[in-house]
Amino acid sequence: MYEAFYDHHVHSRFSWDSDSSLEALVGAARRVGVGGFVLTDHVEFDPLDPGFGEYDYDSARAAWEEMQSLTPDLKIRFGAEISHQQKRLPEIREFLHARRYHWVIGAVHHVGREEISNYVARVEGEGIPLEECLSGYFKACLQGVESNLYDCLGHLDFPKRYSRRGPDLTGEFWLRHYGKEIRSVLSACLDFGVFLEVNTGSYRVGFSEPYPGWAILDLYRRLGGSEVVLSSDAHRPEDVGTAYGAVIRELVRRGLSVRNGVA
Repeated sequence: MYEAFYDHHVHSRFSWDSDSSLEALVGAARRVGVGGFVLTDHVEFDPLDPGFGEYDYDSARAAWEEMQSLTPDLKIRFGAEISHQQKRLPEIREFLHARRYHWVIGAVHHVGREEISNYVARVEGEGIPLEECLSGYFKACLQGVESNLYDCLGHLDFPKRYSRRGPDLTGEFWLRHYGKEIRSVLSACLDFGVFLEVNTGSYRVGFSEPYPGWAILDLYRRLGGSEVVLSSDAHRPEDVGTAYGAVIRELVRRGLSVRNGVA
C-alpha cells in the first residue's frame, strides 16, 4: 500500500527495550506494504541509562546482512538511534567514526542527567509547569544537530509523551512557549542538512498529531523545509507503519514531501 514510502525508525531485539525478531519485522513490513525500513536500535552512552552496554554492533550488523540477503523484495538498511548527550559527544563521535551505518538518528532522551520520562513526572509532581522547564531539552536537540554526526533528528517535542496533560500539548503549545528554541533547532536542521523526522509513534499513545506536532511542521515549511522522513518508531512488529496513510496525506496537504528511502 505504501511501497513508495520507508519506515526510517524501527527497533529489533538488538535494542534493550525490544524483543522483535528481524523475521517478524520483515513480515510486518510486507503486510503493511512499506517499501522497506531501517533498523535503528538504541545505542546508549550514559552508564545510568538502562540500555547502557546492551547494544552489540557486530551481532546486529551480521543479523542485518543475513536478512538483507534473504529479502531482495524489501530495502532493509542498517542504522542506529543515538541518545544524544552533549557531555558524551567525544564517545559518540568515536563510536560512529569506527562503524558503518546507512542512517543515524540523533535523539534526545534526557534532560540533564534524568531520562525524560522521569524528569517530566518529577517536575509535574512538584507543580512546575512544562512551560518553564524544558529549555534544556531543546538546547540539547540543537546541540545534537550542530554536532553534524546525525542524518536525522528524532521525535522533536518528545516530552509530551510523558506528560499528564497528554494530547493538550500540541505543536501550538510548544511554539507558544518555546518558539525561539524550536525555530533555532529547525533552522539548524536546514543549515546542517539534517532531516527532520515525522514520528508516528505518538498515535499509539493517544495523540492526534505526530512528533513534532503540525504547527511545528508548518514552521519548518515556512523556514524553507520541503522534505521530511517518516517513521513509526516501532518496537513491536505490529507497530511498523503506524498511521502512515493519514499522516502522509496531511503532510502533502501542508506542502511537505516524504523521503522514500536511504541510499
